[in-house]
Amino acid sequence: IAREALACFPADTQQVAYVNLAQLRSMAEYPQIRLYLLNRQFRDFQDFLRSLGIDSEKDVDEVMLGWRGAGTDRPGMMGRAEGRFDAERVRRLMLRQQLPIREYQGHELYSFGSGEDPTDIIFVFLTSSSAAFGRMGDLKDLLDTRGGAKPALDTNAAFAGWEAELDGTSPQWGISTGKAASLAAGPWLAAGGKQTLDPSAIFGTVQAVLYRMDWGGGVTTHISIVCQNDESAAALAQLLTILRSPRPTAATSPMPSGLASLLEGVEVRASGPRVELTTMAPMAVIDQVMRGGSAP
Repeated sequence: IAREALACFPADTQQVAYVNLAQLRSMAEYPQIRLYLLNRQFRDFQDFLRSLGIDSEKDVDEVMLGWRGAGTDRPGMMGRAEGRFDAERVRRLMLRQQLPIREYQGHELYSFGSGEDPTDIIFVFLTSSSAAFGRMGDLKDLLDTRGGAKPALDTNAAFAGWEAELDGTSPQWGISTGKAASLAAGPWLAAGGKQTLDPSAIFGTVQAVLYRMDWGGGVTTHISIVCQNDESAAALAQLLTILRSPRPTAATSPMPSGLASLLEGVEVRASGPRVELTTMAPMAVIDQVMRGGSAP
């Protein structure tokens, strides 16, 4: 599904995230893992789909998400899903419940919500095994791109190369551009008492951030930061080595112990134009970090 998603996501997509739900469901830790995968809106979306006869815990095998904005909570979200879908049954139930159905480019669009709110999730069945979803404007652009009316993300040779590098390596992975990476770095800098540092300046030489996560007994995360050249990678690695061992100052409050141990356990090394980071943490530490509302 990842390569297919790149062929229909608009070219200005800045972040993608892939999850192989079928693989994760086979793990003993899945009940805990699923709590971290979806935000409240997506959990509500799952409940809505279940009322239409689609059980994402059984029927959806793979999901690829994309964001066009710099942050995953901002407008600009879309996605592709692969699994087993009974589109005709969904249509009947939508009509029976008098839920809104719209048409676009020969496709029927189904709304989670009124469909009038720009943040509502809209979904469409492409085949009996493939679906697309997202906020209305982004979903329409996805369909236009899939139809060849707009350039797709796979026309970006660098992005396509990063996807090929990650595809098949882990049940969960993602790619962010430098701008999106700068936004994600904010909590790390704040947690280390480095609020005076500007993430956009620090990460200005970053072209992309690639990550993959392996679950099983704990969580192993590998992050590859792609920089412009070897020199910028070496400088960034040196800075991240300092930031991984934050010390509270008079102006900052001590961070949760779980987050502190997670950051201090990060291995940092420069490798050519990349900075490679690896961290391993037991599920108990991940639980503590999530309960504390902090994230590295």
